[in-house]
Amino acid sequence: MFCSLLTWLGLYVAAVWLYENLRTPVLLVLRSIKQLVFRQKLSQRYGKWAVITGASDGIGKGYAHYLARQGMAIVLVARNEAKLAKVAAEIKSKHGVETKIVVADFSKGREIYPHLEKALVPLDIGILVNNVGIFDTPMYVDEVPQQKLWDFIHVNVAAATLLCNILAPAMKRRQRGLIVNVSSIASVCPAPCLATYAASKAYVTSFSVALAEELRPFGVEVQTVLPSFVHTNMSDYMVKDAKDPWRKKYMVTVDNFMAYAGCTIGKVDFTSGHWSHGLQFAVLYLFPEFVRVFVLGRVNKKLREDFHVQKKTKVR
Repeated sequence: MFCSLLTWLGLYVAAVWLYENLRTPVLLVLRSIKQLVFRQKLSQRYGKWAVITGASDGIGKGYAHYLARQGMAIVLVARNEAKLAKVAAEIKSKHGVETKIVVADFSKGREIYPHLEKALVPLDIGILVNNVGIFDTPMYVDEVPQQKLWDFIHVNVAAATLLCNILAPAMKRRQRGLIVNVSSIASVCPAPCLATYAASKAYVTSFSVALAEELRPFGVEVQTVLPSFVHTNMSDYMVKDAKDPWRKKYMVTVDNFMAYAGCTIGKVDFTSGHWSHGLQFAVLYLFPEFVRVFVLGRVNKKLREDFHVQKKTKVR
């Protein structure tokens, strides 16, 4: 009896693991075939405009170019007006679509949202990409400046929450729309030495999955994206002067990331954004949380030590 119970328990655990890790690729294949049969532009399916936050660099800029290639008009949101203007010019030149820029520093907190609401609500926004976020080098919580802690709250937590609050009502009225919330692989478990960053991304993942259920009856889709390491300005310190070859080898470029993540838009509600990141997720979920916490803690502490060594070397 006991052996039989263990067998059924093992089968159940295996089935859950397979469902969690194979659901996205299976849905992606099936819905890609469906899209080939029933061809429909993203602008026709969701609406004319795509809003991308954190659009001046990295993944946000990658989403802006990808959606512009699909024929969507683009609203670029970030704090650096000169960078936004440059990206807008690139998009117009390469893809010939209409663009707008909205300057907003999300670290300023609630004061920026009336301006964003005034600029965005009148538009027929079909896709919202909540990408803006900040990262920091691994350090203990007591080493993090208090202003940086507030930045994590204002940028990583509040930005996606408030923009969904502002833009979801119009999407619900139109009975169409897509919200893409960019979280992180760091949200899968607590991460020592990246405690505040991981916690902020855990919020985004939880918020995004719950929001998907809220908006589903209104025909509005929500996709949660949980990438692992992508080589952007935020993560450049990890590969710059790195002695460990795995850092460069396993960190995908923005273009490689978007080649896969872009294909998932409108097809799956949960994705790692890149096939190699999906494999990392599958391996992580083979282990209980305390093992994941221990492993991530060791990795982050090593990165913290390396960064401080590099910093001291540069000072000398």
